[in-house]
Amino acid sequence: MSEKTYEMMWDCEYCSTPKLLGVTHRHCPECGAPQNPEKRYFPPEDQKVAVQDHKFVGADLNCPACGHAQSAAAKCCANCGSPLGDGKAVARQAEQVFGADGQRIPPPGQQEKKGGGGKIFAIIGVLILGIVGFFVVRAFWTKAAGVEVTGHRWERQIEIERYDEFEERSACKDVPSGADIVKRSKPEKVCKTRKIDQGDGTFKEKEECSKPVEQCTYKVLKWGVARTEKEKGDIDDEPTWPKVKLKKTGKCEGCEREGDKRELYIVEFVNTDNKDELSCTFSKEKEWKSYAVGDRYAGEVRVMGGGLDCDSLKPAK
Repeated sequence: MSEKTYEMMWDCEYCSTPKLLGVTHRHCPECGAPQNPEKRYFPPEDQKVAVQDHKFVGADLNCPACGHAQSAAAKCCANCGSPLGDGKAVARQAEQVFGADGQRIPPPGQQEKKGGGGKIFAIIGVLILGIVGFFVVRAFWTKAAGVEVTGHRWERQIEIERYDEFEERSACKDVPSGADIVKRSKPEKVCKTRKIDQGDGTFKEKEECSKPVEQCTYKVLKWGVARTEKEKGDIDDEPTWPKVKLKKTGKCEGCEREGDKRELYIVEFVNTDNKDELSCTFSKEKEWKSYAVGDRYAGEVRVMGGGLDCDSLKPAK
């Protein structure tokens, strides 16, 4: 990280002389008016004036007697001679950050006023709120409905994992041992410049660059899901697990093993008002069988999407 110091700029409020220097021109060279510290600004990139070993150190102070800005290194006002002990520090410009292309990077959460950036962020925000609102409404906006049990079905599945070669990508330092690196790439470093008003007519410019992390594409032998075996049936069929045939067992390239198992028990309903088909999924066989065909329940149906709120089901009176 490198640092350089440059003079701030200011425009005379009285004669409109532009681009005066914060340290060099404490008074306007055209009309003699004093510099207004609050009007100082960061100069354009092509008009920066470097400061070498300047004597003004620290924040400026406003003279409590005459109000003129003075260097914090001074003990008495150079304009009226009054002591500066009770002087107050002048206002400073907010820190600014610029990318490698010279464009200003706004602080997080701050809308960019130029180029319609603020409007774009506002539109994105509205879209996000709309999407979130849609799912919230879909989940919680319900209406009462009567439903009747019409059937049952079940499904059991077993994931089959295969020990095989997979291609992945990560930081090279995180590549697992035994992996075969196929490609290395190092992204270009990203730099930005931070401008900090030092309050004495100068600003410090810090260049901050990210440290590129080398990325690796590699092949590694590992267990991964190759396929899923399924078995299905209805209430007249005893739930069973699918028959699994493994090509090879052990820990060799191409070897297989059983992975996660999952069982689903689905009860099918019909909305007695509009005849819409609905369903509820349960994880336990006993609960699934407790719903007999022909039984009626009162519950809540989502207005958007029409799904049945299974937790709301109660035997109809």
